[in-house]
Amino acid sequence: MLSNGILSDQLTDGHRELQTRAADHFTPRWLDKWRTSPDGHLRRETWQDLAANGFMGVSLPRELGGQGLGLLGALVLGEALAGARDGGIALAMHVQNEIACEWLVSARDEALRDRYLPGLVAGDLVACQCDTDPSSEEPTTATTEGAQVVLHGRKKFVINGATADLCFVSAVLDGAPAILAVEKSTPGVRVTEVYDKFGTRSVDSAQVEFDGVRVAAEQVVSRSGISQLMRWNRVMSRMRLLIAADAFFTHRALLEHITGYVRGRTLGGRALGAWPVNAHALARARAHQELMEAGIADAYLRVTAGGSTVPEIAELKWFCVEKANELAVLATDLEGGAGYMWDSPSLRAHAQLRGLRMSGGSQTTMLTIANHSLACRAELELAPSGADGAPRG
Repeated sequence: MLSNGILSDQLTDGHRELQTRAADHFTPRWLDKWRTSPDGHLRRETWQDLAANGFMGVSLPRELGGQGLGLLGALVLGEALAGARDGGIALAMHVQNEIACEWLVSARDEALRDRYLPGLVAGDLVACQCDTDPSSEEPTTATTEGAQVVLHGRKKFVINGATADLCFVSAVLDGAPAILAVEKSTPGVRVTEVYDKFGTRSVDSAQVEFDGVRVAAEQVVSRSGISQLMRWNRVMSRMRLLIAADAFFTHRALLEHITGYVRGRTLGGRALGAWPVNAHALARARAHQELMEAGIADAYLRVTAGGSTVPEIAELKWFCVEKANELAVLATDLEGGAGYMWDSPSLRAHAQLRGLRMSGGSQTTMLTIANHSLACRAELELAPSGADGAPRG
């Protein structure tokens, strides 16, 4: 997508250098070296190795310790990370580089940024984003008590949750949404469960509990209002765009694999791919891949132009992840019995893609965002016109 696609003209020498270096670096052998066990999580020291090799802070401005390659740099890195064949490492890097660092870069409190950002870029600190409450009836809440904020709640399915040193926690602070930076070492913070997952196993996902945790009021990174909403939308839209790209990279590799497989496998005296039912299914997958690539390029251009893209990127994330999952189901079936063995490339890809269904917001959440957008547009179209003929509202 980035070498000969729509975005190739956007690449600078810095992007191309990163592209070459990262593609050579991120291989299954590299991943095996840094895992705690076969199919286990990344070891804590991995982050310092990533920093030492120049893969941290890729999108950050140079004056803040980054490489100044922007969102396109994050896409270049994501394409290379797909070579490790476990989507967990990409998700972990997205959280560290594009969510945690972004909260600090856009924070008004420079002291807070200076306190944590260098450690994140150096790999000395690992961050997580704590968003998912057990249910809507059990929200994470915080109250202001003098110069401190007291936090109560628990968050589920937190990427990097077990490894992280620094948690960015979404909470209802004094009745309004906010984001708090909480050090894991703070009394009252506990990891209560590390989940055993089907896919994206190179990154841990954990439940983190906050029981009467006290932090300084300055640790509130963002709070309610238009500013909070805009920052939240920016952070999550970037994350969802990168996840859509992750799904595309997996889809592309899987389509290449299964296309080669069905050419060499015969059934009833002809190649498996020559049967019309299979040829048509793979042709649909190729069409979906073209749509994914065009959608990612369009979303990137929209985001970098500063436009409002929340529903469009939610739709894109849904489409890319959904269609890549559909191809994974088809590919495992086409491999026959081999497709249900754990060493099958198709089943491995399926596992990674299942993990992307909930990352950055579930597929149901993506559809809900899209539906809300459609409903609002319909209401505007039906609103009575003003004197100048423009819709009111």
